[in-house]
Order: sequence, then C-alpha cells, then structure tokens
Amino acid sequence: MADEKNHDEHLERITNQLAESVLGLSDEAIIEETSEAGADPEQGAEATRLVLRQASKALDNVNKRLSNLGHTINPSYWWPGLGEYHNNCLSCGSLVSLTTATGEMQGEAFDTPCPESGQYTIRRREASRK
Repeated sequence: MADEKNHDEHLERITNQLAESVLGLSDEAIIEETSEAGADPEQGAEATRLVLRQASKALDNVNKRLSNLGHTINPSYWWPGLGEYHNNCLSCGSLVSLTTATGEMQGEAFDTPCPESGQYTIRRREASRK
C-alpha cells in the first residue's frame, strides 16, 4: 500500500513538472515542437479539448446527481485513485467515486438520499389551534 502511494505521488510530481514546463513555453514553441514530432498541432489541440470537455461533463453529471439526492461535496476535496477520483459527502460522509474517462459514478452516496440533508424528510402538518 505504501509503495502504491509513493508511486502515485511520484507520478503526480512528474505530471506537475511536465505541466509546468509546457506552461512556460510560448504557443509558437509548442506548435513548433509538435510539428517537429510529426504530429498535427490542431489535431492534438482538439483531442485535448475533447478530453477536458468529457471530464467536465462527467463532473457536472456527478454534481447534479448528488445534488438531486441531497448530498454535498467540496469540489476542492477530490483525491486521485487508480484511474478515478474520490470524494465524500460533507453532510453524511458517504463515498463518491468518478472515473473521468468513462463518466462512471460509484459509491454509497449514489445509492440513497443523504440522511443528514433533511431534503427528504416528511414533515407532518401541525394542527392549527383555533
């Protein structure tokens, strides 16, 4: 388990370093490097946009479904797992998992309404006293 965590942290550091190096390049430099590698820069850009749109749509779907069930998550608390991201309902602690590549949602938060939200409690009318 510790080896897996160290491996994940190592990959995250490498990914962050690569992202930082790309962010430091000008658009012209990126296009030139992509063209030199024999790739079509516009095709690469479109592929990147597609991946980002799919991930954004998957996250929106998770948020809508959780909201409909009365669950609330902090968008800053997502943590990565193997090919998926995890979070917990702030009210009841139920687990939420999202695979961004497929949009698959899992976890107990999707099984039942949030018991702590009060959104689904049935309130009885109080008899009026006249």
